[in-house]
Amino acid sequence: MASIGAFVHRDRVVLSYRHRSGPSREWENVEEPVPLEWTPCNFGGERPWFVCPGVVNGVRCNRRVVILYGPGKYFLCRHCYDLRYESQREDKCHRALRRAQKIRQQLGGSVNMMEPFPERPKGMHHDTYMRLFWEHHEAEMEQLDGMCKWLDRLKQQLG
Repeated sequence: MASIGAFVHRDRVVLSYRHRSGPSREWENVEEPVPLEWTPCNFGGERPWFVCPGVVNGVRCNRRVVILYGPGKYFLCRHCYDLRYESQREDKCHRALRRAQKIRQQLGGSVNMMEPFPERPKGMHHDTYMRLFWEHHEAEMEQLDGMCKWLDRLKQQLG
């Protein structure tokens, strides 16, 4: 069972916990001070922000964030741990495929690109349907172009 102690001060939070780098490593006590920054709210009062204590390439991060993540020894922001959303890890080809599939779903069809393009839903303006049709077409062409380039690279690697 894990536990974290937090000692809150006006200008910082001190996190107190135990960490171990691997299954055979020794447990280590960690006391990590995390600076707080306060900003005024629109309708009065103030709101606290964590100021990331991480250091990336020798430069202190100092990002003002709502959430700190703890996959390592310290609690740091997404940037310091290089945590990205799935869509940020996708290449251009996969983003285009996802965009085309989203349009198909929006029209009430299947995400399966092998099925015919969905019919115009009842009540949808023809111009809206045609705009979505052409957006889908462009995304599909972009995805197929990316797939062809990927297959060409694979063919070159295999000889």
